[in-house]
Amino acid sequence: MKNNDGIIKEMRKIGGILLAGGKGTRLYPNTKIINKHLMPIYDKPMIFYSLSIFMLSKIQDITIVCNPSDEKDYKKLLGNGKQFGINITYSIQEKPDGIPDAINSAQIISKYEKFLVVLGDNFIYGRDFYHSLSSDVENQLNAAIYYQKVKDPSPYGIIKWENKKVIDLIEKPTEYVSNDAVIGLYLFDKKFSNYFDNLKKSERNEFEIVDIIKSYGLNQVTTNYIGRGTAWFDMGTSEDFFNSSQFVKTLQDRQGLLICSPHEVAFRNGWIQLEDIKNYIKTIKGSEYAENLENTLALK
Repeated sequence: MKNNDGIIKEMRKIGGILLAGGKGTRLYPNTKIINKHLMPIYDKPMIFYSLSIFMLSKIQDITIVCNPSDEKDYKKLLGNGKQFGINITYSIQEKPDGIPDAINSAQIISKYEKFLVVLGDNFIYGRDFYHSLSSDVENQLNAAIYYQKVKDPSPYGIIKWENKKVIDLIEKPTEYVSNDAVIGLYLFDKKFSNYFDNLKKSERNEFEIVDIIKSYGLNQVTTNYIGRGTAWFDMGTSEDFFNSSQFVKTLQDRQGLLICSPHEVAFRNGWIQLEDIKNYIKTIKGSEYAENLENTLALK
């Protein structure tokens, strides 16, 4: 089937849910006036990096969950996704009731049979990883979580192991459990909605993503290590905001490549044409992002 803009859509068998709401309190006072996902990570908005995760995984049907006050800004930047050769739907989360609630608000609209969830402040870079992720999206039958080793596990949801099996997930542990942090990347199927309907709020008065994962059964959830050759940033703190910008600038300056540009990814995937890129560049002429797009695609 096609939507009103002529973009071909599957019957929502596989999709992506991008969580771009929240207040961004860790970045106050900057986020008092703008949603953090619209703030720049070097030469492009933060949301371009998380959006690219779906596109590099070959997912073209994406639902963005946002605050009511930010929907207009997201639509101004991303539109319906046509500029990237994808379809974007918007879902509103009226209040911050936790990650599962945000996912559920998207599922009510999109009804995906299987879907990848990405937190909007996640940045993942590594070619081999995306080959694996694309295969997971296509072939994984049950739920899956992804983890990376971290030096300081205290700010994250941490995996507890026993005989190489996951026996628990502990949110922000006060005592050492392991260095394996669950990153903001999850793969779920349509059973998610049933589990959410039976979910209760935690002591924080929120629905917890850890409880959803446990509802599937830890022995039924695939646990994937994203690997030493993959860079991952949680861009939600001032330090990581700065570090991820530095990372992007260093790679782009040294290698002459664009990092996580949804326009380039769309072109490389064959979803848009060179003429589409040229027309887009005209609308942002004079910007560093426009110049980097021209250089990367040898348009000069």
